[in-house]
Amino acid sequence: MENYVLLYGDKKPEDNVCIVNMFKNNQQINLGWTDFDYNKNMKTIEELINNGIKQIIFSGLEIGWDKLIKDVKEKYKDIKIKVICNTLDSLLYYDYERQNFLNLLELSKQNIVEDIAFLRKGQYEVYKSLGYKCSFLRENYILDEDKKIQIKQKDDVIDIGIYPLNYTWDKNIFNQLCIPKYIENSNLNYNEIDERMKDFVTTMSINSTSDKIEKIDEKNIQEKVVKNDITIATAFTEYFHTIFWISMEQGVPCIIGNTIDFFENEDRELRNYLVTEAEDNSIINSKMVMKCLENKEQIIKLYREWKERYNELANKSIVQFIEK
Repeated sequence: MENYVLLYGDKKPEDNVCIVNMFKNNQQINLGWTDFDYNKNMKTIEELINNGIKQIIFSGLEIGWDKLIKDVKEKYKDIKIKVICNTLDSLLYYDYERQNFLNLLELSKQNIVEDIAFLRKGQYEVYKSLGYKCSFLRENYILDEDKKIQIKQKDDVIDIGIYPLNYTWDKNIFNQLCIPKYIENSNLNYNEIDERMKDFVTTMSINSTSDKIEKIDEKNIQEKVVKNDITIATAFTEYFHTIFWISMEQGVPCIIGNTIDFFENEDRELRNYLVTEAEDNSIINSKMVMKCLENKEQIIKLYREWKERYNELANKSIVQFIEK
């Protein structure tokens, strides 16, 4: 467990919040845009290997990392190389995602990458059935007690936080922004990552406050979510649920889309409170918001009981992936 390192880039800071929380031995490297990036990354990896690292885990396959992985494996044949897949089949709509994913599958076919960890169970089952060496890695995030921020004092206004971390179709932004329209005496706090969001809430006459996250990291997200009575993160497709984890760990209920694998049958009560089956129906989701607020203490109690059990399952999946 000590002789591995997780390497990650800055392409997807939303992912990094969770991934560095899950894998404590980690280091950031450059995306492979230029020869300078390649040489710097290779030097970093060689230093890690010289210091006793036996296994390298890449968080995703970003631009230029396929060449880096091939050359590392060629030079250090005994080093294990694994990759955590940071995309979904639905996201292969994007050229960047599709090409990197196809490159990853090719590296797996050539036995250069020894294992691919998928964060969604269905995706893992599909590629395992196709013959790829892969694992199911349970996403997780644990916020230590000493890092928690005091939540907002209750007042008469219902503060609803909506903090998409990317301005892409899959984040389902505008359906989410509509939700406070149907909730009396509410205020929308939102991450204004595009001016069209402001135009929309203004046109819809939604009481709102632009609450921009200047830098995506754990502390900045915490400081935003604790301002709210509830947060909403109903993306159409997702593998890391960063806003959900931070909100719930902070004691702020968060409604998410039906894009999860972590609630089992015995967790049905918690799922019914927090998981919408209609990501694009703002009226249904506004009713869910009110139900959550009416049962906030019960939800947080259920979450903490469930999370204690889930932490064990998630940690087991991490250990199995590293030791495989």
